[in-house]
Parts: sequence; structure tokens; C-alpha cells
Amino acid sequence: MREDSLPVIEIPTSEGVDRAAALARRWLPAFLAGRRADDDVYAAGVSTWHNIGEREAEIEQTPSRTRQEQAGADLRVEDVRVKVFDGGWVLQSVAVGTNADGAPVRIPSCLVVTLREGKIARFEEYADSRATERLFGAR
Repeated sequence: MREDSLPVIEIPTSEGVDRAAALARRWLPAFLAGRRADDDVYAAGVSTWHNIGEREAEIEQTPSRTRQEQAGADLRVEDVRVKVFDGGWVLQSVAVGTNADGAPVRIPSCLVVTLREGKIARFEEYADSRATERLFGAR
């Protein structure tokens, strides 16, 4: 294996973990309520990437769950588990409820949140692609 292709192993610091945990505590209540957290938790140009479609985009002001609810879906987040690391956190959860047509949905997902200079810079969402089909009305 070439030296320039070796994996990067990051060693966390307790200060970095503490900073990430404090930011996660500020951001999490808004996420669970389906709304955007205060603007000062986000870095300029914060982006999101989804495993479904594998596209990265700058995030919108309105969280995607809020947009789905405005379209008639009824969703809540359950079984939330957060693991903090120096530089961000991983959130595992299940979105449950009904889609705009009233059909039940249950979407397990994992959200990796990466920080830059103490602010949220990137979200990577890994969701069950088959489960999301029901949210968007695919039969």
C-alpha cells in the first residue's frame, strides 16, 4: 500500500469532544422539533449529502422534514441515539408517521454531522432507500 493512500486515523481530544457535545446539545432540540436551529450553529455554506441520489447541496433554510410535513406528511423522530466525536457527531434515529397519502412510513437513518471551526459544516444522511419510497408516495 502506498503511503499517500493510507487511511487517516484521527485521535480525539477531550476539548474537541466537549465542544462538539455542547453544539450537539444546542442543535438537537431543533432537529427533533423538525425546525432549523439558530443560524449561529451553522458554518457558511453548510451542505448536506444524501446516500439516496448521492448529491451534495447547500442546505435550505427549512429542514426537509418540515417541507415534507408542509406537503401533508406527519412525521416524528424516535429511537434517537447520538455519539459525539472530536469534530462532530453521529445521530441514529427512525422517522415514523404517515406520508401525504396517509400511508405509514418508518425510515431508519444515520446522520453524520461534521464541524468546521466549531460550527456545523456538513450533514451526511444515510437512510433506508426502500423505506423512503413510501414517504415520497412510490408504491
